[in-house]
Amino acid sequence: MHIDFNEEQIMLRDSADKFLRDNYSFDARQKTVKSDANFSAEVWQTFAELGWLALPFSENSGGFGWGALELMLLAEKVGRYQVIEPYLETVVLAGGLIEAGDNAQLKDTLLSGIIDGSQQGAFAYAERGCGLPLSSVTTTAKKTANGFSINGNKNTVLNGASADFYIVTAQLENTQDQLLLVVPADAAGLSKTSYKTYDGKSGCELTIKDVEVLESALVAPATQTQKIVQKVSNQALLFLSSEALGAMEAALEATVAYTAQRNQFGQPIGRFQVLRHRMADMFMQVELTRSLVCACAWHLDSNSERSAQFVAALKAKVGSAGRFVTQSAIQLHGGIGVTDELNVGHFFKRLAIIDNTLGARDYHLAEYAKVS
Repeated sequence: MHIDFNEEQIMLRDSADKFLRDNYSFDARQKTVKSDANFSAEVWQTFAELGWLALPFSENSGGFGWGALELMLLAEKVGRYQVIEPYLETVVLAGGLIEAGDNAQLKDTLLSGIIDGSQQGAFAYAERGCGLPLSSVTTTAKKTANGFSINGNKNTVLNGASADFYIVTAQLENTQDQLLLVVPADAAGLSKTSYKTYDGKSGCELTIKDVEVLESALVAPATQTQKIVQKVSNQALLFLSSEALGAMEAALEATVAYTAQRNQFGQPIGRFQVLRHRMADMFMQVELTRSLVCACAWHLDSNSERSAQFVAALKAKVGSAGRFVTQSAIQLHGGIGVTDELNVGHFFKRLAIIDNTLGARDYHLAEYAKVS
């Protein structure tokens, strides 16, 4: 599928590419990854000044009201330049859930902080044995006089180490209702174990013991939880897949450049037919993914009845294509491809995390079969 982008979309794409190319070097990224910091506060504040943190939010919330196509364009550049700042976790997931809910107080207090760069969030949904939102939730919320008392554990909370607040999924005690509750990072009874993830980003495990929150911490009524989470998950899956596309394209370009200058048997190895065939296969996988990404973004922006089908197909495709392209990039680079000093291996690591975020390839293949 081909999309003719409008002037504003082209401006967003080109300005994001120029800023990250000029100001987000691989060496600077690696310095941040190896430090105690989980992201660059300076870079994050620049994202706010550029308006990127306001991109998907409605004008009523202080944002630009842009949609899936714009999110896709920005995510591609995030993937190409291996950005570790928590855009997905804070803006798309945490911010998206608050925006989709009907709690005006939370929108006023938290979205403004996300947009100006002063607050970060995290969606705490994964639990042992299940990494999908609202599936097998064992964390419980008990109704109290003023709100809720929460108990449970959350695993693999992406950006959990840096978040100022968490959106926690919980089962309302003695009911079938599932809730989305905002929990401040400094809440009494909340403890976390932070760590670096495989791709250089950050995460944590949360232990939630008798954490008290007010009624105003409820993102939306329980009847809306499933719908809200599905909507935001679709946006997040598009972002992840677009990020994967940017990473795949950059890995392919790096491989073509390397094989053109690496000599063996008196000639560049890129002249060997078997390697040309492999790079041609890599190119085809990149372009097939690009077509699906564009189609998925269009369907989401159009509120199409086939949105769920395209989201599932795209995430499944990214799982297989991303692994093939980045594994091939490493193999064609040889031993240097797995070193920390070269960006190619880091593309593979990020694609591995993307594949296992919000459902891996096999899960989405099954989902595609259900809705097709």
